[in-house]
Amino acid sequence: MTDGYRPFRGIRSIDDLLLARASIGSTPATIALPEAFYPELCAWVTLDAPTDVLFGDAPRVLLECDAWRLLLTEHGYLRFESDLPDAPEVESYVPAHVACGSRGVRLGVAICNAAWVLRDTDYAAEASRASSVRLLAGPADSPLSRIGEELAWPAPDLAPAPERLTVALGPGEVEVFNCFEADSIALGGGKPARDLLPLVPGGSSFEPRWIDDRAVEVFTQPEFMRSSSYWVFLRVERGAPMPERLIVRTMHVGGANMTPTFFASPDREHWRRVAPLRVWLDRQGGEFAAEFDASEIAGGWLASSPPFGDPEREALLAWAGQMPGVAVREIGASVEGRALHSIRIGEGPRGVAIICGQHSPLEIMGGRVIEPMIRALLERRELLSAASFVFIPTVNVDCAYYGGNGLNAAQRNLNRHWIVDLQPETRAVIDHINGLCAEGLQLELGIDIHAGGIFRNHVLMHPADGEVAATGLDAIEHWRDLLERHAGLRRSDGWGLGQNRLRASDWLQQELGAVGFCLELSTCSYFDPREGRTREFSADALDLLAEGIVSACEEFFL
Repeated sequence: MTDGYRPFRGIRSIDDLLLARASIGSTPATIALPEAFYPELCAWVTLDAPTDVLFGDAPRVLLECDAWRLLLTEHGYLRFESDLPDAPEVESYVPAHVACGSRGVRLGVAICNAAWVLRDTDYAAEASRASSVRLLAGPADSPLSRIGEELAWPAPDLAPAPERLTVALGPGEVEVFNCFEADSIALGGGKPARDLLPLVPGGSSFEPRWIDDRAVEVFTQPEFMRSSSYWVFLRVERGAPMPERLIVRTMHVGGANMTPTFFASPDREHWRRVAPLRVWLDRQGGEFAAEFDASEIAGGWLASSPPFGDPEREALLAWAGQMPGVAVREIGASVEGRALHSIRIGEGPRGVAIICGQHSPLEIMGGRVIEPMIRALLERRELLSAASFVFIPTVNVDCAYYGGNGLNAAQRNLNRHWIVDLQPETRAVIDHINGLCAEGLQLELGIDIHAGGIFRNHVLMHPADGEVAATGLDAIEHWRDLLERHAGLRRSDGWGLGQNRLRASDWLQQELGAVGFCLELSTCSYFDPREGRTREFSADALDLLAEGIVSACEEFFL
C-alpha cells in the first residue's frame, strides 16, 4: 500500500485496494498483509501449469490463514473451510479445470463478512445478508468465473482479511485485494475511461474502463463498509471517441428493493427518469447491472435518485437563511468534524420534526422535501402561529461527503444508535431537539425520512400493533388518516414497524412521547391523492408530498 493510505477516504483506483502481490515457489510461503479496512478479501494464485495440476491423491491446501482455508479436492473441486462453528463449508459446483484454460490456471476465493465488523452491535445479524463466499477459477490471463458460492451466511467470528496468508501451491503468483467484487479488478485489462466518467465528490464512479471499442463499464466505488455500493451517482462527460453503451455494475442487498431506478440530469437540478436498454439481476442477491445508451446521458449526470448531496444541502441552507422567519443553526459535528444543521420555522408551542439523510446519498434524497415544505408553510401564517417545524436536512454528513452506503465514519448504522451507543451525529440531533423541548416546544409528530428503494409507492411505517402506549392509538390513527388523505401515504402501502431501542422513530416515541413514523420514499411509484391513482415517480412527486404533509399538519393543528 502507498504511504499515508487511509481506507475508504480517497480510494481512487484498484491499486488502492491491493494488499499483496508476490511470486511464490514450489514450497509453502507465508506473506504478511497490511491492515485491511473492509471486511472483504479476494485472493487468487496464478499457476503456470497445465490443468492436470488440479488433481491429486488427496485434498491439498491452496490458501490458508487462522480463520479459513481454500483447498483443492482430489477431484479438482475448490472447497472453502473453516474450523469456526458458524462458518460455512462451500464446495464448487464443478471442478476447477472446467473454467481454466490451457495456458495456465488461476484459482481463488472472494469473501465478504460484514457481520464480523458489526459483531459487537445489536444489529450484527442484519449483516448476514451481505456476507458471502465465492469460489473462483479461470485461465491465467482472463477474468475469473464463479464456480461456487454461499450467500447470506452469518459468521460474526470469522475475520475475512487475515494478517498473514499462507500460499501452499506453486510456483506462480499470488494477488490479494481488500475487495469482494473480483469482477471490478481488471484481470486482462481494459483501457481507462476516466476522461468520460471522472470521479466526483460524493459520487459512485470507480475505475471505469473500455471493455471493447463500443462500450464502457463502471463499478460503484468503495464505501465505509464494502468495496461496492447499491447506489449510482456519476458524471458522464462527452468525449472522442464516445461509447455507444454504458454498463453500470452495482450490488444490491435485501432483495431487489434497493436496486435502483435511474434518473438523468443535464445540470444536477432538473431530473427525469431514464430507462436502461437492459438490466440483469442475480436472483440469488448480490448483483445488479444496467446498460444505457451513452448518448442519452452524455454531458450530464446519472443517478439512482435525484440526489441531495453537499451542494444541494449548502444551497438549501443558504436559501433558508434568507427567508423571513426561518432560522438556520449549526447543531453539532460528525465523526470527522463536518457540521450538522437544523432549520426551524414557526412560533407555535406544538412541534413537528422532519429528520432526513441517515443513510446513503440514494436515501438522502429525502432532504429534497424540505424546501417545498418551507415554501408551503410560508403561505400559512396561522399554522406557523400554532406550531413550529424543525428540519434536519442530513444526519449522515460524512456519508454524503464520501458517497457511502449508509454507515457513518465509525462504521455504525446511525438508525440503530438513537437510544443505545449514541453517535456524534445522533447525539447532535437529540441534544438539539431536547433543548428546544426544554424551552417549551411540545413535539407531537416526527417523521424520519428514508428514500431510494423500489417500493410499491411510498411506505409509511407506523408503530406496530400493541406498541403504541407511549403515544396513544388515537393520535397515531388520526395522523395516518390525515397523511393518507393529503399526502397519498396510504395504509395499504405501509406496514407496522416494531419498536425497540435503536431507530429514530423509537426515540421519538419512547423518549419524547411523540407520534413517530419512518417514511420510505419510493423511486418507483407513488400514490397521487389528487388523481386517486398510482403514478410513476418523478421529481415533482416530492413537491406533492411536501404540500400534502403541510396540509395534514394544518388540519391537525388548526
